[in-house]
Amino acid sequence: MGSLARGGFSESASDIDIGIVLAGPLLDSDLQGIEKIQTDALQKHLAVKNQVSIFWGSIDSLNGIHDSGRYPPFDRLDLIDHALLLAGDDVRAKLLRPSKQELMVAGAEFALNYLGSKESTDEFFDYESFVKKGPAHISKIILYPARFIYLERTSEIAGNEVSYQYYMDHFSGPDADLVEHGYQWRFNSFPDDIDRVVELLEKGLGILYQNFIDIYAQQMDLYGETDLKDGLIKWKENINQCSRTRQAVTRRVE
Repeated sequence: MGSLARGGFSESASDIDIGIVLAGPLLDSDLQGIEKIQTDALQKHLAVKNQVSIFWGSIDSLNGIHDSGRYPPFDRLDLIDHALLLAGDDVRAKLLRPSKQELMVAGAEFALNYLGSKESTDEFFDYESFVKKGPAHISKIILYPARFIYLERTSEIAGNEVSYQYYMDHFSGPDADLVEHGYQWRFNSFPDDIDRVVELLEKGLGILYQNFIDIYAQQMDLYGETDLKDGLIKWKENINQCSRTRQAVTRRVE
């Protein structure tokens, strides 16, 4: 699944996503079997340094009849539309496609949980320290909003190549410059001039995330997801505060 199946895979930045659909009802012991598959795969292929993510469930769990397994809405749609069958029977004709609302709500939840805390926001606005985490990490932080915006505008999921190009075609300014460079960093690493990386982050990261948050907060309001809307608005306030603090520090240094 993922970029390894649909294109755009990066040896330095991409996860290897594997999807498994089990026959019959899920059992508590299935999780141990899934963990063993992951461990055995990593031990067998020691040269692979990418993170391996395994998604698993049954037809019933993927269709929402049972709440078990691990297949978030985005990954269910990726399985249906893009996955390559390696073994077993292709059961995708039996799977229900997640709705746009389900995909967007899950996207907002993921963004808030993974990126939206005050601590996380403070961290990726400390540009000099942030750069030390490397291009693989930073390119993900930059390209997530572009992918979520593409989903909202098209009701489709896509890899980084399509999403980044969509952003470039529909947005302009320092945020678009950052998305363009972030996509290149995903494959080619940082340039020798690290100050240029810091400059691009400083000018474009706040705008990029505010664009994403504004779009998703409006949609969460339409869906009646008040808690998610309020969480996104609070996140935007934290971003603005980080930006003001950074600017004040820069003025004092100058």
